[in-house]
Amino acid sequence: MLKLKNKSLPGIKSHIELVPENRLKLLKNQLKIKKKDAAVSLCFFADSNQNTRLPLILRNTYDGVHSNQVSFPGGKREELDINLVETAKRETAEEIGLKKSKMKLQFKLTDIYIPPSNFLVRPYIFTVGNEPIIKPDPDEVIEVLTPELSSLMNLEIKHGQTNNQKIKNPYFLIEDHIVWGATAMILNEFLSLFNQ
Repeated sequence: MLKLKNKSLPGIKSHIELVPENRLKLLKNQLKIKKKDAAVSLCFFADSNQNTRLPLILRNTYDGVHSNQVSFPGGKREELDINLVETAKRETAEEIGLKKSKMKLQFKLTDIYIPPSNFLVRPYIFTVGNEPIIKPDPDEVIEVLTPELSSLMNLEIKHGQTNNQKIKNPYFLIEDHIVWGATAMILNEFLSLFNQ
């Protein structure tokens, strides 16, 4: 992770590869819109075999645009959050039970705007020393995926229908789950940075 801190971020270039086609126009108009603040965590840890893993969550089904989607732990900023790093840590603790005190901030990726929910999301990279005990919140999370970094490095961009979308979108397939939209775009930036 230390080597990655000094590299320039691929940013929008890596996001565009995974932008759903109906979202391109919305992204171009985003500068005119007042957005809500949110943050997510890419929280890497070593398992008992010293394989680096990244937790992703499968959200519960609910009446909302991100229902039943795979995403990074995270959510909207609350008044008591002193900054968006704290938002990312708090949401990660709430959703998958990681202790905030164990999350060591490494660096931040490029902000990303999500038109359907009007959030401007700040993705933060964290590391956790030892393999954490993951306790998903059953109200928010159906399942926690923990793919190895080595498997993420070999992901290929696929194209097809995602969720109930009628158009074809770019996506990744991770542990038999479709990962698309902002989560795929953020992940693609990290992978692009890692592969530089």
